Amino acid sequence: MTHSATVSNPTCGDRVEIKLRVTSGEITAASTHVRGCALCEAGAGLLLEMAPGLSTEALTSIGDDLTAWLAGTGTGDIPDGINAFAPVRAIRNRHKCVTLAFEAAKTALADEGQD
Repeated sequence: MTHSATVSNPTCGDRVEIKLRVTSGEITAASTHVRGCALCEAGAGLLLEMAPGLSTEALTSIGDDLTAWLAGTGTGDIPDGINAFAPVRAIRNRHKCVTLAFEAAKTALADEGQD
C-alpha cells in the first residue's frame, strides 16, 4: 500500500486505520481496520466498496459530499449506497461515525501517508 492513516473520533472512541494503494492517481486497492460502532463499520464498508477504480480526487469529493449530505447542506447527487444512511441525518452526533473512514482516506491522501 502506498498511503495510510489512522483517525480517531475522541467523542465516542471509534478508530479507523486505512491503507490505500494509489497508482497514477487512481485507487487500485483499499483496506480498513475499524474499531468502532456499527455506523463506523458501515461507513468503512461503503468506502471499500466505492474506492477501487476512483481517482484520489473523486474519493475525497465523495467523502465531502457524504459529510454535506448528512448535514443537510449537500447540493449534488449522491452516489448509490449513501441513501442507506438517511436515518442518521437527524442524529448529528453520529455523523462522524459514518464519515470517519472517508476522513482517514482524505488524511492519508493529503499527508502522503506513505508506508
